[in-house]
Amino acid sequence: MLFEHVLSDLKFILFPEREADQALPVMDGPWTPNRRLDEAQPVGEDIPGCDDIAAGGDGGIFVSAGRQVLALSGAGLAQRRVHATFEQEVGALAAAADGTLYAGLDGAGVVRLDPQGRATARLQAADGRPLRCPTALALLPDGRLAIAEGSADNTAQRWCHDLMEKRASGRLLVADADLSGAVTILDGLAWPAGLLVQDRQLWFSESWRHRVQALPLPLNAGAQPQPLARNLPGYPARLSPDGAGGAWLALFAARTHLVELVLRERKFRQEMLAGVDPHFWIAPSLHATGHYLEPLQGGALKKLGMMKPWAPPRSYGLVAHLAADGACSASLHSRAGGLHHGITAARVHGGRLLAASKGGSRLLDLGAAAAPEAAP
Repeated sequence: MLFEHVLSDLKFILFPEREADQALPVMDGPWTPNRRLDEAQPVGEDIPGCDDIAAGGDGGIFVSAGRQVLALSGAGLAQRRVHATFEQEVGALAAAADGTLYAGLDGAGVVRLDPQGRATARLQAADGRPLRCPTALALLPDGRLAIAEGSADNTAQRWCHDLMEKRASGRLLVADADLSGAVTILDGLAWPAGLLVQDRQLWFSESWRHRVQALPLPLNAGAQPQPLARNLPGYPARLSPDGAGGAWLALFAARTHLVELVLRERKFRQEMLAGVDPHFWIAPSLHATGHYLEPLQGGALKKLGMMKPWAPPRSYGLVAHLAADGACSASLHSRAGGLHHGITAARVHGGRLLAASKGGSRLLDLGAAAAPEAAP
């Protein structure tokens, strides 16, 4: 343990820029906390397990939820039907203009669906390695499909295990439209969880390294990513276009000083993982249960039965708007004690910003006021 602390100090002295990049940033300026996610209107009834959002036909959308893909349409997206059902949890979605839908299945690769929701192709391995953890999908200008695999060691449902084990075995792949010819473009990533085609580039988020990077298009193995946004105050997830050259970024949890400390303390972390129920780890969560064994309760400052918004968050809701250069220009929050935590996707639809609160089991309508020019 003493050696590890000495080594950490030496790294700080020898590589100050690297250590500064990992220092927990203050939420101020465009990151200043607010209540805009909690003030959002839910779209219809709750959607347990809602995860990703993709454009649908006839002005509707697709939403992945549990083992189903739902199609929402009509005025206010009030009409719902099951588009497809799977044996595995479904997460990432990408929709083509011809009605084809691609869906990432937890532990079972990527499936291609026709406009009627029938599976027509499946990708389960690439470069001799199984594709177990698809976290994001994006259609490229040349018709191919870009795929982010969060980890080679854990499935998407075990994202917290992957973080606390400090894994970095994710990769970016590209496959033909029929899911053939899949090849790895970039490897050794720390949970890539978002993809976006933007101005002859492919943007991708890397959750455990708290950053967004870009690769030039067309994708080729060996290309070096360029940083866009670094040292984010949360764990970035999916990306979507804002229609003006920028992007909306979902962050599914906020970083905290206590979790950052635990990630640095190897022996403590290993003992916690080996002997404590995962629900009670000192780790990020998509939602707080209020269980008396849940960590951080000592810091959850309450008065008259209400948790104060500045309390250390067990879970958090956060969406950020990124300008074309990757700089944050606005953000929307659900703070400690809020309802709409664990935001895994945000997408503009019909001029309104929608967000999937997986922690709150709701699809949120943030309204036209969430547009970048109107954000505070």
